[in-house]
Amino acid sequence: MSNNSYPITDRYSIKIVTELNEFEKLRTIWDNLAEKQGAHMPFLCFDWFKMWLEHFLKDNKLLILLVYKGEQLEAIAPFFLQRDKFKSIGVKKIELIGNVYSPVRNFIYGDLSNEEKKKCLLSIFSYLFNNLNGWDIIDLCPVLEDNENLTILQSIIREKSYQNWVEFYAENWYMNGINYSSNEYFNRRSHPDFKKSFKRRKKRFEESGKVEFKMVKEDEGIDEYMDYYYEVYGKSWKKREGVGPTFHRDLGKLAAAKGWLRLGFLYLNGTPVATHFCIVSNKVGYFLKVAYDEKYKDYGLGNVMHYETIRYMIDYDRIESIDLGAGNEDFKKFWVSDKREMKRIILFKNSFKGNSLAFLNNGILPTLNKYKPLRRIKEILGNRLQ
Repeated sequence: MSNNSYPITDRYSIKIVTELNEFEKLRTIWDNLAEKQGAHMPFLCFDWFKMWLEHFLKDNKLLILLVYKGEQLEAIAPFFLQRDKFKSIGVKKIELIGNVYSPVRNFIYGDLSNEEKKKCLLSIFSYLFNNLNGWDIIDLCPVLEDNENLTILQSIIREKSYQNWVEFYAENWYMNGINYSSNEYFNRRSHPDFKKSFKRRKKRFEESGKVEFKMVKEDEGIDEYMDYYYEVYGKSWKKREGVGPTFHRDLGKLAAAKGWLRLGFLYLNGTPVATHFCIVSNKVGYFLKVAYDEKYKDYGLGNVMHYETIRYMIDYDRIESIDLGAGNEDFKKFWVSDKREMKRIILFKNSFKGNSLAFLNNGILPTLNKYKPLRRIKEILGNRLQ
């Protein structure tokens, strides 16, 4: 472990991990904290981050902050530093490790109280703003609106007067408190027009040939099933995976080894025509990816996959919550009852460039957006800056 240690207060200090070989030494203490935290464990455990870094870190820089209270590790801030664009201007950006494949991005606190979490976050931002150079903005996204992190971050921003920007990122549809059978779950779903249409299309599909549903959970034969997954995905309406073309294969192996994997398939006459990549952990079903052969789109196979997968998870896994992930798609409201907003919080460094970016984002651009002639100037400037 690196000896880079920065005292923040009499009780708190920060240690920095910037090399992958140093990161590899953190497995035990990392997972101890993540297991205490409980929520979203699959996306906060050491192996998730290790896999993500192998696929996506590339030329970006690792920046993991370990928060110590005395000799005790209290929290982990899994950051990385990358070059990016903000309002068409090149920036050096700090963000929590993750990308479009990450259902959540969070600090790892174990079982700390909200007061203790705030002290850890104050230590983290104190180090970043007062001790670390070489960055322009911090991008915290997504932050759930009903998560204590949002309240704590907003409190810190007010107290420290950090220049910031908060905006809507996406909706997250979900449902908690499921303590009944799948039959009761489906009976409780409203939207009679949707239910009628769904049943009609599902029946038509079942009449088109021999239909089978299979749920893959084990790692035996996982490569073959992942071949089926990519085969179906390649025939779907979705764009081919350009960001991480083999990421889900490795995630499937990891999830199967840990008992989290729920990889569903619909077969028509022995051929897979739809698939659903999900994870189950701590009584929560996370729905990550659904795809189906475009040739069968008139049968509504996306909804058929949701039906079969939810039925399985409720009756066999006894899940109590469903999380359909980020996205504003209309179909989600038919399957779950609640939604919350995901926020993006941008913090600007107190430097010439950081202050200029804050003034541009919070002052100039809102003014330009109010007036049509000025919006045109903004568009011209934006095109020239790109």
